[in-house]
Amino acid sequence: MITARALVEADLDAVVDLLHAYDRRWFGEPTLTAGDVAAEWAAPAFALATDSEGWEDDGELVAFGTLGTRGGVELAVRHDWAGSGLEDALLGRWEAEARRRGFVALHRHLPAADEEGRALLAGRGWTVERTGWLLALAADAPVEPGTLAEGYAVRAMTAADLPAVHAVVSDAFAVFSPVRRSYEDWRAGTVDRADVTLAHCRVATLHDEVVGACLVVDPGPGADGEAWVPQVAVAADHRRRGLARELLVATTLAARARGVPRLGLYTNSSTGALGLYERFGMVVRHTLVECGLEL
Repeated sequence: MITARALVEADLDAVVDLLHAYDRRWFGEPTLTAGDVAAEWAAPAFALATDSEGWEDDGELVAFGTLGTRGGVELAVRHDWAGSGLEDALLGRWEAEARRRGFVALHRHLPAADEEGRALLAGRGWTVERTGWLLALAADAPVEPGTLAEGYAVRAMTAADLPAVHAVVSDAFAVFSPVRRSYEDWRAGTVDRADVTLAHCRVATLHDEVVGACLVVDPGPGADGEAWVPQVAVAADHRRRGLARELLVATTLAARARGVPRLGLYTNSSTGALGLYERFGMVVRHTLVECGLEL
């Protein structure tokens, strides 16, 4: 008998298993980690009791969905339950809840090859807003530091930098999201993660003022040797001066020095940054579409 309930912390592994099965179908490999999911659940503005739903068949999780604090919808359905209506039910649940809460829009990432998933969303009024890419820098890709203009420097991030880093990141990404992430939610999803070491992250400064930042998540024990960059940003007045590239250079060289040979990140067509990353030496590993529903 299938039943619905809110998720609990003990469901983390089962949720990750569903996500990994979905990723392997379309990408041939997982793209999210348990740390990624746990970080989203740890945000102070997110509550499993009200922002999640899991569906069980005889006590085994076969589908789940969550509604993020900024309108992001994450869900997965086990392959043998595909076409059962569970994905429609989860989408309907979060669309209605988002309207009740006064959200402006909902967002969901899909593999570009998932035409069935895209058709399901289109039937509910969702549209494809942009293309996204998962990029990777190979372990043997050459990385050489450049020269910054006078007064600029790149160094390891410290705890004292965090409010300024949050401000730079929030301002840089504000154009892509109408809802700004609070400082507490941002910390929970980034620097307070168990797999983030602050000294491994980098900031760009001008006369000691933080004007750019690059965050990095290290692979866990037994994981593939790839450092993940969840956010890299430069303040608007300091762009086109090579700071983003130097932040990536410093982050990559530091990762390699501690035995993490590869680097990965995500970008989308709205940022205009794909060329920057490709010139840096990164290659597209997977292509996605970002779908949205205006409420």
